[in-house]
Amino acid sequence: MKTIAIIGFGKIGQAIAANALRHDCRVIAVDTDPVIGERFNGNVFVTNEPEVQPVLTEAFRTGRLHVRQSLNDSQPEAVIISIPLSVDADKKTIDGPFLKCFQQLIPFCNNNILIVVETSVPVGYCRNTLLPVLEAGGKKHGVDFLLAHSPERIKSGTMLKQLETVPKIIGGITPGATEACISLYRSLLNDALLHRVESIEAAEMLKLAGMIYRDLNIALSNQLAMFARQAGIDFASLIPLINTDNEANLLQPGIGVGGHCTPVYPYFLIDNFSKAGLDFSLAKMGRQINDSMAAFAITLIRDKIKRKAALILGLSFRPDIKEDANSVGASLYALLKQEGFDVRIHDAAFTEQEIEAKGMRFEKLYDTRAEVLFLVTMHREYKSLDFAKLAANGVRYVVDGRNAFSREKTEAAGITYLGIGRG
Repeated sequence: MKTIAIIGFGKIGQAIAANALRHDCRVIAVDTDPVIGERFNGNVFVTNEPEVQPVLTEAFRTGRLHVRQSLNDSQPEAVIISIPLSVDADKKTIDGPFLKCFQQLIPFCNNNILIVVETSVPVGYCRNTLLPVLEAGGKKHGVDFLLAHSPERIKSGTMLKQLETVPKIIGGITPGATEACISLYRSLLNDALLHRVESIEAAEMLKLAGMIYRDLNIALSNQLAMFARQAGIDFASLIPLINTDNEANLLQPGIGVGGHCTPVYPYFLIDNFSKAGLDFSLAKMGRQINDSMAAFAITLIRDKIKRKAALILGLSFRPDIKEDANSVGASLYALLKQEGFDVRIHDAAFTEQEIEAKGMRFEKLYDTRAEVLFLVTMHREYKSLDFAKLAANGVRYVVDGRNAFSREKTEAAGITYLGIGRG
């Protein structure tokens, strides 16, 4: 039975572990958060990621999954790195914990152990930063360890299913590292999904390029939506028709872009461009446009309201998923407070206590006395809103940040409807 260590046991690491366990591997999960291990030991581990929980809990019960805070005396055949890499307020990469993890791996670098970085990283990061960290400990690539990159490309809510369908891109420091990584994933995934690329740098760039494409696509729609509003055009309804030529693939405009990936990874490549003496102004502009959309949404009602009272619908960055990394709802909340609004937030995925622990005021959906509602996240619960009841409570405007509500139903209740790229 193959033994794999997974460093970083958040949702991504848990999904990777569940997939490995389903393919008859033994997994050592390592995370510095002691609460994770305590939950498994107390038989109270829960996750909202479909199909993951039963696999992990059963494997823990039978001894095929071990949850630890360090590798200790383990000697796995391969190590998969799934520690988040983000940026600070100045959009510079925060990699202190990441580098510490690699320093702690040095004693385990023996017999060409395979180390696979699934975390998205800047181009050149594996070769120019991580490789020297390992070799500074007296270890040698191709003798003591092999280093490869295979960026994770899965999303919350569908992780295990995506592992069965999304192509797996693999690039190593050397061809030997690439082949070792291919061999590992061949035991975990359908062989047809495995794709070699020419270098570890090519694998690094692939994920970043995809994220920037998505960010710029949304930014383009957002700018077109701003113009369309002034021109009296319902741009959101045009997009499906625009895309019928099989050339365009415009995404919907919206109130902003949240999550672990899209608001972060463009900065990795922007920094790569800067170090190469190039200016990636296009990616910078896309980030600026999408980050500005919450403020734009406020302009839609600023001159209309009589009471500065608002309720935000949605803290999560994705519908029906309890995750708020780089939350647009939180950004909008801060902007409204700056403008002197009495602002509250509701989210079907979070409890009142969880929201208030984040420094925001919670309000039950039909207890609101807000004059304006901002839709940020289209949770399932919001698909059947009682607009008449909301209107009776004093709601006069709805700013539909996802172009997801029916204008007819909203306005039939006496509430003025405003969308991003709609009237």
